[in-house]
Amino acid sequence: MLDPTAGEIEILGQRFTTESAGLKRRMGVMPETLGLFEPLYAHEFLAFIGRMFGLDESTTRKRVSELLAALELTDTSKMLSEYSTGMRKRVAFAAAVIHSPEVLFLDEPFESIDPAGVSLMKQWLRRFTEQGRTVFITSHVLETVERLCDEVAIITRPGKLVWQGDITVLARDGAISYDGKEFRALEPLFLHLTGERYTDLNWL
Repeated sequence: MLDPTAGEIEILGQRFTTESAGLKRRMGVMPETLGLFEPLYAHEFLAFIGRMFGLDESTTRKRVSELLAALELTDTSKMLSEYSTGMRKRVAFAAAVIHSPEVLFLDEPFESIDPAGVSLMKQWLRRFTEQGRTVFITSHVLETVERLCDEVAIITRPGKLVWQGDITVLARDGAISYDGKEFRALEPLFLHLTGERYTDLNWL
């Protein structure tokens, strides 16, 4: 949405700008704020998104039906404004993947979603990456990041990249070496890098 003040972004071998409509059609985005059109029903919203990404009417109708069934959103009596947070998250996820993008950006995708829904979404994301496509996930749930991601970047305020690397070694019971120390989980590495400290409450 905004032009950068410095630097460049390259996605799928092309320079990305606010005018890169062709590149945007090859991407899927699920923002934390969701960006749903609340006066619509789920099937209406997803049909709109599908057509905006250039899907023909038949493909759009088929994918909307399949997504709503898989994500257990088949109740057509409620508008999006009446959905719970978890249901709204599922709709936003469906909107991000309906056009089968090559690159997927997800901001806190699993928050407020029940375990069964999270499991299904993770299965889809693993298949997505197995097909050679890329998923970017931003999350503060480090256990999920550790189990799901291959590579991690840790960013501190104000947007400074302090570490980036392959974390698959942790899944093999290995350790990440940094600053003369061995880290066998992502959380202690994160805390070491960010210097996060919290005030102790002796009454708690």
